[in-house]
Amino acid sequence: MAVVAPSSGFLEPSVLERGLHVLRDLGLEPVIAPGVREIRGYLAGDDRRRAEDLRWALESKEVDAVWCARGGYGAQRTVAALEALEPGTARRLAGQKPKVLVGFSDVTVVHALLAQAGWVSFYGPTVSVLGRASEYTLQALERALFKAEPFTVLPDPDDPWVSTLVPGRAEGELAGGCLTLLAAIVGTLLQVDFAGKVAVFEDVDEPAHAIDRSLSQLLAAGCFAGCRAIAIGDHTNVAARGGSSLGVEQIFADLLGPLGLPCCFYLPVGHGAHQATLPLGARAALDADAGVIELLEPGVA
Repeated sequence: MAVVAPSSGFLEPSVLERGLHVLRDLGLEPVIAPGVREIRGYLAGDDRRRAEDLRWALESKEVDAVWCARGGYGAQRTVAALEALEPGTARRLAGQKPKVLVGFSDVTVVHALLAQAGWVSFYGPTVSVLGRASEYTLQALERALFKAEPFTVLPDPDDPWVSTLVPGRAEGELAGGCLTLLAAIVGTLLQVDFAGKVAVFEDVDEPAHAIDRSLSQLLAAGCFAGCRAIAIGDHTNVAARGGSSLGVEQIFADLLGPLGLPCCFYLPVGHGAHQATLPLGARAALDADAGVIELLEPGVA
């Protein structure tokens, strides 16, 4: 199993070591890509190094799974550099046996690339999160990765309340990730298509107006055309700007309510204390009344 850093690097080496210890406890044998420990400002080394590491991990026959070291920023530059090294990455990956890839937040961009290749990839904790992961997070990870069976995303054990915006139940492949990144790749070859799918998104450390802007961008670009349902994950450390009373729940109601799609918030997906692992590309059902995502098929064989 390869550990790569397509985004930011580790300023504190002990964070990496604690995460690697958890991976070994899970019975995995992590092989660290050369650039994982590099630091170049807010990036894990230069673009070419990150791209070479990612290409090796995704395309090498010696690697059977890929775990992303952390989020932060840089995956857009990494994927662009990957295409510059050798165009047609998604096409090449479509012709090989899919591997497990795990990561979230900025890794949304890599998930978008793998979706074009027809892979199922896992929106779940990076190595940086594993060392401080809750029992819920670790159990959800093991359920998604090591059991080839359908499962239900369980409520947050500390705050099981989930609000229904539009009632109903609908099925489709899961697609999505971090809202800011989903908006950032609109208009590019990586733009995520939610037609016939259950969209899921979350975010962190963004003011409410930025959530509004990102959602408005997705709507204006027609990204939700044909979407079956919308599952909204955690929006951690998101606040109204300047004391404004317009919060994210009202933004969701204003922008997503008129779509009439089954929709609920907040599910334990993203940057919260408890993090579910979602197999993007696997078929699932959102029950907006019950506030649960039901995986109708496993993400692993």
